Amino acid sequence: MFTVDKTDAMPLHLQVRNVLRNEILKGTYTEKIPSEYELMEMFSVSRATIRRAVRTLTEEGVLETKQGLGTFVSARSIEEWLGNLSTYFEIVQDMGMKPNIRLLSQGIVPSPQDVAVIFGTKEIYETNRLRLANDVPIVVEKQYYPLKIGQKLAEVDLNNASTYEILENEIGITLWEAKQTITAIIPTAEEKKLLNLSAAPSCALLSKRLVVDLEGKPWEYEKSLYRADMYSFRINLTRKRKR
Repeated sequence: MFTVDKTDAMPLHLQVRNVLRNEILKGTYTEKIPSEYELMEMFSVSRATIRRAVRTLTEEGVLETKQGLGTFVSARSIEEWLGNLSTYFEIVQDMGMKPNIRLLSQGIVPSPQDVAVIFGTKEIYETNRLRLANDVPIVVEKQYYPLKIGQKLAEVDLNNASTYEILENEIGITLWEAKQTITAIIPTAEEKKLLNLSAAPSCALLSKRLVVDLEGKPWEYEKSLYRADMYSFRINLTRKRKR
């Protein structure tokens, strides 16, 4: 049984929608959700309320209806085509989903060993952010910048902001290319919590990307941890022919 507050100003269908979405994020429902009648019993609300809540989740891409089978948790993952230096906003919007970014922390920190090698400094400006699609956590990331860039980023609201656009449009840096590696790792307990992953053993995709300008000077180094069940990378390959 789930509880909704019929005296609350929030419409009942939105309360039902929020509860169902949270249960999906917690892993309570991973495939088919309960039937309309079962949901009516669980929430003690009308069929119309359940249908509206389910329709809202379907429009948001969280659920999908299969004719004659029922309503299921959407298995569609976000696909990023490698080869173009695109922003997270562009990638998620191209999938027909709503992107969000939540700033977790930012500030000057001692440079990790790999970051010190890249930028040649003992201190670095670090941002920690959580990226979402349709309010579902998808990526937790750390980004590193030279201190002079960090001073300018500190003046900007990095919630729901594209750092590429800030670097190019507000700071005047021309980002040219990036080198990227992608590996599979086991996320930590903290990372699982941020990404709403279950406590059971699971795998995530770690992307390390170094972005440079026309002269090859590094401006951003990013470590991003992606939910492997919600994000995938694709690339077109052409066979090299012998001449």
